[in-house]
Amino acid sequence: MKFLLFILITSFLFTTHAHALPTFDEVKNSYKKSDAVLLDRHGEVIHELRVDEKGRRLDWVSLKDISPSLIRAVIHSEDRRFYEHHGVDWRAVIAAVFDRLLSKGDRGASTITMQLVSILDKGLKPRDAKRTLSQKWGQIKAAWEIEKIWSKDEIIEAYLNLTTFRGELQGISSVSRGIFDKEPSGLDESESLVLASLIRSPNAQVGDVIRRACTLGDSLKSQTRCEDIKSIAQKLSGPYYIKPHIALAPHVARELLKREGEKVVSTIDGKLQRFATEALKYQLSLLKNQNVHDGAILVMDNKTGDILAYVANSGASSSVRYVDGIRA
Repeated sequence: MKFLLFILITSFLFTTHAHALPTFDEVKNSYKKSDAVLLDRHGEVIHELRVDEKGRRLDWVSLKDISPSLIRAVIHSEDRRFYEHHGVDWRAVIAAVFDRLLSKGDRGASTITMQLVSILDKGLKPRDAKRTLSQKWGQIKAAWEIEKIWSKDEIIEAYLNLTTFRGELQGISSVSRGIFDKEPSGLDESESLVLASLIRSPNAQVGDVIRRACTLGDSLKSQTRCEDIKSIAQKLSGPYYIKPHIALAPHVARELLKREGEKVVSTIDGKLQRFATEALKYQLSLLKNQNVHDGAILVMDNKTGDILAYVANSGASSSVRYVDGIRA
């Protein structure tokens, strides 16, 4: 105990790290997904396009729209006394210190709040494999401060939206849709156990994730069988795919969308774009026996020159999906 106090006092005296802690609203409002959105002339979303290649982030998800089983699994895995402490779980800190002193173990003691402030403040990220004493004390102080101005629900909501789960998949929305092709609200218990088990080691081997998820399930007294977890976890071994909610104007989107999180209004009329797309598919079906397999449609307003529909090829059925048939 004296050793622990010595570490904390020494770190406090010599640390110079300053924290400018944002509010929850500032963090949420500054959040940018890796996609940009194309709107039609009436403000309707007609296309979503990924433009940031460094990470995969989708829309921010409110806590009420996240599966309770996922929230329960994450808290049990990462910070069991989350709703009891004020940013720092001293019982876990003391246990971690004694663990390292007596058995040279590597038990962690970072609460969800401490992990969150490390995401928000890059200066608190570990250097090499471990944080310095100064960084650790800075993390503790920041966790205390943020708990004074944020509610527990805001902390866990931000944490689930900002943490990296797997590879480049950042936030619960991207990992839920990318791995399981469902919204976070629809995650069942087995899927929740798998995702919660990824947080400590996002790029762990599938076998390690399965063992961790099964242990977590046992600890939670879950009714989910380990065999079910094994079956679900196999989805981690393949490439992920995030199906866009809407993709009506791919070529226009690639021309106009450049920055993550932006929304661009086009001259396209969404209803007419849909009609032109279906009309092209119908005409191609009639001409199939005449060896006609692709086409394009451009609709313009004669008075203004506005482009109202831009269908550059037949889409998924095209053998050259990325070729712009109108420009060609």
